Amino acid sequence: MTIVAFYPYNETMSLEENYFATKADEDKYPITRYDYENQYYIPYRAKTTTDPTIAYYTVLTFYPKFTYKLEVVVVAEDNSIFPGEIELLSGIDPTTTQDTLLDGKRATWYDIRESKGQDGSGSYVQQYAAYIWTRNGNKNELKKGDILLKSNELTLIASQDLYPSEDLVYRYGYNMSTGEIFIPTSSDVVYDKTSLAAVNATGGSYYQVCDIDLSGGWNPISLIGGRYDGGGHQLTNMNVTATSAEGDAGLFGKVQGNAVLTNVNLINPIITVSRDSASVGALVGQVNTPMTEAEKEKLIGNLPPGLSEIVKEALIQELLANAGNSQSNVAGNKVTNPTIVVTGKDVKVEGLAGEAGEKTDAGDSKSSIWDSAVEGGSITVNENLPANNNNAYIGGFVGLNQGYIGRTYTSVGTITAQAESTDEDGNPITVDKYVGFGTMGDDFTPEEGGLIESSYAALPDNNSGVTQLLNGWPSWSTYTGIWPVETTSWTNGPSNSFWYNMGAAHDTYPTLQWERK
Repeated sequence: MTIVAFYPYNETMSLEENYFATKADEDKYPITRYDYENQYYIPYRAKTTTDPTIAYYTVLTFYPKFTYKLEVVVVAEDNSIFPGEIELLSGIDPTTTQDTLLDGKRATWYDIRESKGQDGSGSYVQQYAAYIWTRNGNKNELKKGDILLKSNELTLIASQDLYPSEDLVYRYGYNMSTGEIFIPTSSDVVYDKTSLAAVNATGGSYYQVCDIDLSGGWNPISLIGGRYDGGGHQLTNMNVTATSAEGDAGLFGKVQGNAVLTNVNLINPIITVSRDSASVGALVGQVNTPMTEAEKEKLIGNLPPGLSEIVKEALIQELLANAGNSQSNVAGNKVTNPTIVVTGKDVKVEGLAGEAGEKTDAGDSKSSIWDSAVEGGSITVNENLPANNNNAYIGGFVGLNQGYIGRTYTSVGTITAQAESTDEDGNPITVDKYVGFGTMGDDFTPEEGGLIESSYAALPDNNSGVTQLLNGWPSWSTYTGIWPVETTSWTNGPSNSFWYNMGAAHDTYPTLQWERK
């Protein structure tokens, strides 16, 4: 089913008395955002793939018809240096071109600049957007060197030719303080500790635009569906202290469902956990393990109000079915010098992810982790309490893996986790409880995604897919094209490489794409 909502441009909308001025105007014609000055009608199309004859609840996806969107994000550490009066796409006149037959250059609507403050842990952000008309075969293509944003203080130009398509968003980012050029993968940006914390338990899409200082303690957040793209920007001074009353620990406690976690650059995190049955990792505690009843209730709580009990029950069943058969992707991430100390029984502990993937009667919760690394650091589990380690899973990269891991390495050189000399049945235990890389579970067969391959560890590990760094060196495929590059499609699967080069054996470790900045 396709619903077409077409609001034709007309000259009267350029008159001040016809500007949208109130929230009521927006409700009547729901095509505006932010400030209402200089808002014009543009054609919009809404579509859904749901069959209306059987649909209980339908979500319509609106996007501009015959229109593409250009979005420019400007970042600065000092709010006073942002550009003043600006023009977007100054070669395309949004108001004075009266007829598309002249040259097709009509951008009928601009967003007013949106400014974001910050809490002292990150940077300031301003976002600008333009909607560009593409009717009658005229695509209003942008050429290399065309002006994207122009002001007295700043001019940004297109770095390559752009051949836009209807309903797509093209993004460009620039940091005035550092000179960095980046490509945001979402309109929802993370720019300080507060905006990062707000990601918790959402299924949206987010892009981190700057380095963020997490000083003052960090409460792990969760990502249920959606995407978090760290852009390679640093996260520093993360300190997590979890007691017996709290959940799993890491930057993210859990990443669940059809979620993507990518390009995160976590430096010197400190995690101290004292609780039983905890999953602990510097980046994430659990990757796509079954949802708890409390987490299911939170998911259900997002349903719209006023539904009948029959409709609500049908929707709940659909939501839980989707959550139970899902794939989480974790790719292109790096953790540097983690310090992890855990005390508790039945724990799963590692440098990157505590536990990944699990098969249940309700469905498969698969995980895929690739092109990621843990450099240096130490892990200490149940020091002086060896009996606690009898049911622990401890590794330099992953505690317990029941999904797919490929093209990864860990150079964690210190893992302190001695097992008791005998198990509960009195049988002798003569080896340490940990492995250099991780423990492989048996929930999934290799054909189903249960596998570790092409991975490396500094400490010994008996997994067939893991090589000790002293005995070999990575030779994965690399991407050497233009950087920055938009990476949304890269997380479709491990066939896409986030690695830039393989470094020099035992001297310089492999580097990821975002480390080219």
